[in-house]
Amino acid sequence: MDNNLYIDYLNSLHNYNAQNENAYGERNIDNPYFKDVMVRVGLCDYIKENLTVKKPHILILTGHAGDGKTSIMYQVLTDMGAEFDVKEKLSEITLPNGAKCLCVKDFSEIPEEEQTNHIDRINVMKKSVDMMKNGNYVFMVANTGPLINTFGELFDTNDNKEKSRIQLINMMDNNDGEIKFIQDVPLCVINVATVDNVYFATEFLEKIIQDNLWEKCEACNKHHYCHIYRNRNLIVENKTKVYEFINNHFIWLTEYGTRLTIRSMTEQLAYMITGGMSCEEVTNNDAYKYLFSNLFFGYIGTKLNARALNIIAIAAANKCMYDHKRLRSDEKLLVGKEYKDMFGNAIKEIITDAEKNNAFIGGWTEFLRRTYLFTNIITDDVVISQDYEDVFSKQFKRYLVLRDGIDTPSKKDANLIADALSMIYIGTPSDGTEIPLTLSRESGITQNVQLITGTIPVRKLRVKSIKTKDSTFNKGKDRYELRLEIDRTSLDTILTLPMLDYFEELKNGVIATNIDPQLSHGVESLKTQISELLEEDEDENVIEIVALKNSGNDNIRLELTGDGKIREV
Repeated sequence: MDNNLYIDYLNSLHNYNAQNENAYGERNIDNPYFKDVMVRVGLCDYIKENLTVKKPHILILTGHAGDGKTSIMYQVLTDMGAEFDVKEKLSEITLPNGAKCLCVKDFSEIPEEEQTNHIDRINVMKKSVDMMKNGNYVFMVANTGPLINTFGELFDTNDNKEKSRIQLINMMDNNDGEIKFIQDVPLCVINVATVDNVYFATEFLEKIIQDNLWEKCEACNKHHYCHIYRNRNLIVENKTKVYEFINNHFIWLTEYGTRLTIRSMTEQLAYMITGGMSCEEVTNNDAYKYLFSNLFFGYIGTKLNARALNIIAIAAANKCMYDHKRLRSDEKLLVGKEYKDMFGNAIKEIITDAEKNNAFIGGWTEFLRRTYLFTNIITDDVVISQDYEDVFSKQFKRYLVLRDGIDTPSKKDANLIADALSMIYIGTPSDGTEIPLTLSRESGITQNVQLITGTIPVRKLRVKSIKTKDSTFNKGKDRYELRLEIDRTSLDTILTLPMLDYFEELKNGVIATNIDPQLSHGVESLKTQISELLEEDEDENVIEIVALKNSGNDNIRLELTGDGKIREV
């Protein structure tokens, strides 16, 4: 007896062997294993309420390919007792409230122009409007591009077409889930691409390693050396640490501008267990080679497997270079080789066996770090905090507790912003009183004399956490964003993790002459809003400058008198 059908299913979820027929929603849903591994999405409850309680409208679920839209439609229709037919592009169901609902499985699959035995996009859009006008509902799944282009064609003049497209784009950007009218059409647009999806990774991993899916492996004659079964068991044994690192990794990617789709995460996690091999292909290899902590980053043992980088999420993880970062734990891991204190028995034995032939081979250090990230059993809070700082950043752990609402911002968070702003404007940390807003050249060199355009009272600086719209769509998964507040006025610019990391570096005197354009935009946006908020009444006859000295900074006020002389006031 073997478990080849389930292992084949896992391999069909990634494109390592070009076997990813189930990676696409409609095909995956038809697979008998789909219900076992399906992750329940909180957004489904919101959509169900919209279609059963609120007035008739067109509900559009949009986003990028691979965001899980088809799976969400499947869950919603299943909850309402309706059958989801993957072969039908259009279908009508009866809702619990007695109204009809037109379901458009994937608007993007419908041809732009009418073909034999097919219907075109504009006619489907017109039919949707007619359904709504007759007191019924429409539930449509659509990728953003085809949706925007076709929706505008509903209207008569070029001006109305362009105006409607802009309004639709604004609804996608705002993504508040409210029903709004474009012309006379009531729409609810939910853009899945802007909803936090990091939670999916660990929940999906929990699904694919559940006991009932692996029972057959124990009876297989390869189970003693099968890396697939071994990986599954090691993940179960080290579940807390594995889930923690995977969750942190996807948060890190998202915060630094790489938001992976549900499909991309699925590919990586499935490959992390199987390595792209079927049951028939499994041979008795050294245990360390196909360890899941290697496969997650695209490695086989100490060597990078370039072919694995075809999986987008693996390529993204590899670029993070976690295993190349120096850790304060390196002394015990690399020098002291305190494996017994740092790992469970199974991992310790794998490392000890592999070390005999690999200790002096290039890539061994990185292998140990990868293994440490996923499976260390350290419980010392100080060491854990150091690992967060060394692997990610000094602000990362603090950002996590604020992001998840575990804690609220404190004065220490405000002081970080104060020090950073002071470094930006005058090149020295804040003295705790006021921060002068200055005009200076953006050359990376602080000028000794700068013109003051206003001041920020440090005591009036606060950092506030505000619940995001994710809380509307994912009940129980509240998320918070950070904003700077000056004298009880909240600024629009979100304080992102990259900004906090940049501010930490500024506070510590690290000068970055070439920062990411997205980060630069955020910093400049913050500076602009501060300037607008604190713009003082201009006195044409008085100017204020700051002179930077080794012994401290001097503020100098100069006045132009009526007789044309300049004097200090």
